[in-house]
Amino acid sequence: MLQTLSVKNVALIKNLTLDFGKGFNVLLGETGAGKSIIFDALNFVLGGKADKDLIRTGENFMKVDALFVELSANVLSAFEANGIDCEDGEIVLSRQLSLDGKSVIRINGEPAVGSMLKKVGQILVDSYSQHESLDLMKNKNHLAMLDKFGGQALRELKQEVADRFARYQDTLSQIKELGGDAIERERTKSLLEYQVNEIEEANLHVGEEEEVKERLALLSNAEKICEGISACTDLLEKGSSSAIENVHEAMNALGNTNGFEKIEDCKNRLASCKYELQDINETLENFVEEINFNEFELEKLDKRHDQIKLLKKKYGSDIESILNYLQEAKDKFNKLNDAEFELAKLEKLKAQQEESLHNACESLTAKRMETANVIEDKVVKELAELGMKNTTFMVEFEKLNSFTSNGNDSVEFTFSANKGQEVKALSKTASGGEMSRFMLAIKNIFAEFGTAETLVFDEIDAGIGGETGVVVGEKIAKLSKNNQVICITHLPQVACYGDNFFFISKIVEGDSTVTHLEKLENEKIIYQLARMIGGDNVTETALKHAEEMRARVK
Repeated sequence: MLQTLSVKNVALIKNLTLDFGKGFNVLLGETGAGKSIIFDALNFVLGGKADKDLIRTGENFMKVDALFVELSANVLSAFEANGIDCEDGEIVLSRQLSLDGKSVIRINGEPAVGSMLKKVGQILVDSYSQHESLDLMKNKNHLAMLDKFGGQALRELKQEVADRFARYQDTLSQIKELGGDAIERERTKSLLEYQVNEIEEANLHVGEEEEVKERLALLSNAEKICEGISACTDLLEKGSSSAIENVHEAMNALGNTNGFEKIEDCKNRLASCKYELQDINETLENFVEEINFNEFELEKLDKRHDQIKLLKKKYGSDIESILNYLQEAKDKFNKLNDAEFELAKLEKLKAQQEESLHNACESLTAKRMETANVIEDKVVKELAELGMKNTTFMVEFEKLNSFTSNGNDSVEFTFSANKGQEVKALSKTASGGEMSRFMLAIKNIFAEFGTAETLVFDEIDAGIGGETGVVVGEKIAKLSKNNQVICITHLPQVACYGDNFFFISKIVEGDSTVTHLEKLENEKIIYQLARMIGGDNVTETALKHAEEMRARVK
């Protein structure tokens, strides 16, 4: 159950701590005092939407902490299934949001992400708000609710369907790997054969692309290269001003200066220069001979380069990848060629599995329909007790065109509040007050099958009153015997069933307005009930009526 909720800097709330108790916790107070803000804060710490607009004016952040204690075996089991450590039966959730959008989330002191916080919140608390888009209204959730009510027998049938579906899917995957049906297989073989031929005819080898690029660049620039080399070799050795001849003359000029170490060193260096220049000259002349420019070769290289680019676009980022693809295509082609016998076995197995899966789905559907009949009767009975005596509630089934791991059923909850009125989708036909009572009926029926120990109701009594309000109060009180209930209400017929009372008001402190909390006891409970009965002018009659209501509840 939720033991403590600490709220800081959320809307009108500056700093507030609520210590909830077991049973039925009632939040009372005038509209706008901050009751729903408390629920907004609870939703925030349970992983709901993080809205910076909720940060109190003048503050840089808001923070909410929630302590849950005495967690049941069902809750602990759900945590374990989701990889959440909670050995001591307690869990602390903490969430902070700053104006700059930064968020800090902790679960039992450890950093966590929003998705995990939301998952934890859904396990701990089941909430209903008159103004929220309820999961109950969403058609996609109805099948899961129906299955939850079906108990162990239905869960075992679902598991059987899931197991058979997994084996069926595995067989389909194997068939697909072998090319599927005969037409598809021949189509795949034809494509593979074309691809293999195309790559093999290209006769590629690793490193060829670089070789082609280099030779292509050389031939494309042959004229400029030859001109440059010719000019260079002329300067190195031809004519009276050749570099090599000038270096040789320089060496001779120093020939009669023997005996001086520095001059000998310079002569040696000039000799080295001469030999180096001669080697450069020979290398350049040989390179010109290697160029051997040929227009036909240039055209051939250009086409080869385009061919390699095309093959890379189809089969891989480089020649090595293309050759790897070639081997894979050959292996797959050979496998398809040898697939006839294996496919015959798989097709036979597929037919057997389809029949087996169909039978399992039929058994699951039958159990679901049986469960739906029970739910329909219970919902109609609950709604009759809530003053809706002419209600029709039906669980409508539709078969899917294919199997899934969850069977092949689609279900939708349909509803009519008045005799003779056509049943329609729940979201399209129920009014606000009717929806409140319907939601309460559903909660009552499904409470024992959910993991959440804390149920939160925000003005579930909206649109109702009188004797129906009394029945709503009784229903919530019934829920609170096995679950902690936290409820905002404006009806004394509902509030009088509470076990713990909190009065929410707003006061002015300095230049700002803040939400104030008071835990009510004894006479103060009676006084606030009397205010709900007769307004701010509390009379002796109202007080006596409030006392009688509490006495009757006890």
